[in-house]
Order: sequence, then C-alpha cells, then structure tokens
Amino acid sequence: MRRLRILLIRLLVADLALTLIFFGLTRFVDQTDKISHGTGVVFYSASPREANARIDKGIALLEAGKVDRLIMVGGHRPQEGIVGSQDMALTAIRKSGYGARISADISSRDTISGLQNLASQPAIADTDQVVLISNCMHLLRAKFAYHSFSQDAPHARSACAKSSLNPVDIWQRAHYEAIAWIVYALPDSWRRNILDRLRGGRSGD
Repeated sequence: MRRLRILLIRLLVADLALTLIFFGLTRFVDQTDKISHGTGVVFYSASPREANARIDKGIALLEAGKVDRLIMVGGHRPQEGIVGSQDMALTAIRKSGYGARISADISSRDTISGLQNLASQPAIADTDQVVLISNCMHLLRAKFAYHSFSQDAPHARSACAKSSLNPVDIWQRAHYEAIAWIVYALPDSWRRNILDRLRGGRSGD
C-alpha cells in the first residue's frame, strides 16, 4: 500500500509538472505584436467566458487594423440544436457594429473541420495571412493542424485571447488538449465517428 501511495504521489507530481511546463511553453505562441494585416479566424468555445474573450480579442484586432475581417468557426452541435460559430458572430456584430466584416462557418464541429472549411472561404483566397484566435494552449494544436494540411494556404499567425489563470482551469484545459491531440492523431474515419457520437452527425448526414 505504501508503494502504491508513493507511486500515485509521483504520478501526481509529474502530471502537475508537465501541466505547468505545457502552460508555460504555450505562452510563447502569441504573435499579436507581429500581426499587421490578414483575416482573423476565431474558434468557438462552449464556455461563455472563453467565447467572449476570443470575440473581444478578434474585435480588438479588427479595430486596431491588424485584421481586415473575422470568421468564426466551430460549434456546430446538431444534437443540441445550436450553431456556436453563428452565435459568436452575432455577438461580435452586436459588440462591434462591424456586420459587413464578420461572418461564420456554420458547418464545422471542431478545430480540424473549421480549418478545413476555411479553404472554401472567399476571404481566405484574397488574403496572404490568416490569424488564428483562441487561447494559447489551443492555438499550439490549431496552428500545427493548419500547417499540416494547408501547405498551399496563406501563412498563419496566432493571437492569444485572455484566459483563466485559475490552476484548476489550467489543469483541465491542459488535459483537454492532451486528449484532443490524441484524437487528432487518429485516422480521419475514427475521429469523425468520435465526433458523431459526442457532437452529433455532420450536416447532410
């Protein structure tokens, strides 16, 4: 029993250390100061606090002239009857008044489908830089995914939205990201099946 207790303590310490290292490293993902123009891509979050922080970051970049327009992606939840990206776009329009410069991809359910759908957006074809907007821990994965299957797409920069510094929130987000990286590494058919179960079928399915 004593050995088991020691093992559990060591695993807990290692887990907390890895979480802290991951959180610290992702602080370097933010490139807000290097952004001069482009199209902002704001990722959906089911957390109202996170969603508002991402919306506010996008609006700030828009008002500063660092991006020309915003596209909200993700959050299509057929089983819940919501389209998260559309809700975020409407919120951003109400907050900023920039209705003509804010739009939403209403069919994407996750980071990958949101990035894949960007290719069909006219705004992306006309820009030479994409600005990915989310929290820092998510952006590490989003930027990697973007460049992994978008070799001919515009260059991407990342802009971190304000996120919670509560240790519990950081721990939860870090472990969510760990699971998301595993799902990302799965074959496409497996990943789609998982999403079908968790978030409902795709449009047209």
